[in-house]
Amino acid sequence: MSDMSRDGLLGLTGRVVMITGAGRGYGRSIALAYGRNGATVITVDPDVELAAAVASEVEESGGTAIPIRGDMSVGIDVSTTFEKIEELYGMLDGIVHVTNAVSQTPFVELLESEWYELLNSDVKSSLYTLQQGLKYLAGGGFVVVIMPPANNSEPHVASIRGAMRGLIEGASSVYPKTVRVNGLIPSREAAGEEYDQPLARAVVALGSMVSEGLHGEVVNVELPEPPQPPDLYDVLSELP
Repeated sequence: MSDMSRDGLLGLTGRVVMITGAGRGYGRSIALAYGRNGATVITVDPDVELAAAVASEVEESGGTAIPIRGDMSVGIDVSTTFEKIEELYGMLDGIVHVTNAVSQTPFVELLESEWYELLNSDVKSSLYTLQQGLKYLAGGGFVVVIMPPANNSEPHVASIRGAMRGLIEGASSVYPKTVRVNGLIPSREAAGEEYDQPLARAVVALGSMVSEGLHGEVVNVELPEPPQPPDLYDVLSELP
């Protein structure tokens, strides 16, 4: 497919898209994918150096990007981030909110502090992002929320996914029909841009014209498993 026909199909050229958690993992892969497809990318991350590094990568590949420091689980940061974007661009065309909290703790060993950290990082940040997004996407656009991976089935993580699913479904009924709100559940944690392309492509599709009319859906995305490092025993056995 030629660039011209692809651009016409996706309709992303010149669109202003905010990516949260853009400094690493899925956020980085998604930011680069939107940049390659012609969007103006706003890389948002609590670590402004990481946000700036990814913005530079987008521009090195021919795209347009600016970094903004912002922690979406902190109310004042959320407000400030959206206000900066309004000063620079006016309204947004799209938001991709990437949740970053990871829990490897078994359910029976979960401490209250970690539970609240998960709620803040994933549920509260999604709530704040959706609330503010309603103001800045009034002219139409999309929100895609990247949820905790499906391969973590611990009850506390499953409940986080359930709460986020409820936010997505509820927001889709509150937002105007010109704004699409959907979610994606990757099959595993981020493993690098090379191995996370199916998720990046799915997020680009949900932000493009091809997904018009899709509202309040949560879709699982199966990702390939990255190659595992060789077992130490196998390495030692090959030594002379």
